[in-house]
Amino acid sequence: MSSEGTLRYTSAPHRREAILRRVELDGYVAAADLVTDLRVSPNTVRRDLRRLAEDGLIRAVRGGATAADASAPPFADRSVQAAGAKRAIAAAAVRHVQPGTTVALDSGTTTLEIAKLLPADAGLTVITHSLPAIAVLAPRPDITLIGIGGLYGRDTRSFGGPETLAALEQLSVRTLFLAATALDGSGVYGATPYEAETKRRLISVARRTIVVGDARKFGLSAPIRVCGWDAAERLVTDGVPAGFTGVRVELAS
Repeated sequence: MSSEGTLRYTSAPHRREAILRRVELDGYVAAADLVTDLRVSPNTVRRDLRRLAEDGLIRAVRGGATAADASAPPFADRSVQAAGAKRAIAAAAVRHVQPGTTVALDSGTTTLEIAKLLPADAGLTVITHSLPAIAVLAPRPDITLIGIGGLYGRDTRSFGGPETLAALEQLSVRTLFLAATALDGSGVYGATPYEAETKRRLISVARRTIVVGDARKFGLSAPIRVCGWDAAERLVTDGVPAGFTGVRVELAS
C-alpha cells in the first residue's frame, strides 16, 4: 500500500490529484488499488476516473487508467496513417510465412495488412484475436481460421481478457507477427496491461516472433513494456533510429 493509503480522501479534488500523481509516476494505475489506497468505494473510483478522462487528463481503460499521452487514435484513423509503409512492411513480412504452418496475427493495422496478403493455397492455419483480421480471412476457404474470442475492445477492435489468454495457452504457433504501440532500443511497448499480457501470451506459444511496425513507432510512447528484443527474431519496418542495434532489422521498400 502506498503512503497515501493511511488517509481517507473524502475530497474529490484531493482524490483526483492523488490519482493523477499515481498515473504520472507509474504510467498505469489499477482501479482496485485505488479503492484500497484511497479508502473509498469502487463507485467513487469509477466516477473519479470518468471525470479525469472527460477532462483529458488520463485515459480510462478496463480495470484502471493510463497516462493521457498513451491514448491511441481510433482504429480507423490509425489504419490510414503511414498506409503505404504498412503495406510495404506487410509484403516483406509475408515472405517469412512457411506453407503448411500455423501463423498468429496480433491485433493492429499493420497485421491487418498482413492478413490481406497471406499467400493463397499455402495450407495455412491462422490464429488471431483481431476482429478486422477475422473478417478479412473468414471468406477464404484455403485458410483454416481460429478466431480467439473474449471481451471486445472497441479501441483496438480485438478481443482480450482471461478468456482470450486461456484459449491462447492451448495453442501452438510457428510464426507470430507482433504489433506494437511503441518501440525503442529496449523493446516493444503496449498501451494497457491487458493488451501487453495478450502479446506476451502470443509470444509464449510461438516458435518465432517477428515484430512489425513502421518507423513512427520509435517516436511514440506507451506505458507497458511487453518484451525485450531478445524475444523477437527480427523487426520488419521501414526505418529505425540511427544506432539501433536491438534486433535484426529487415527494411521494407
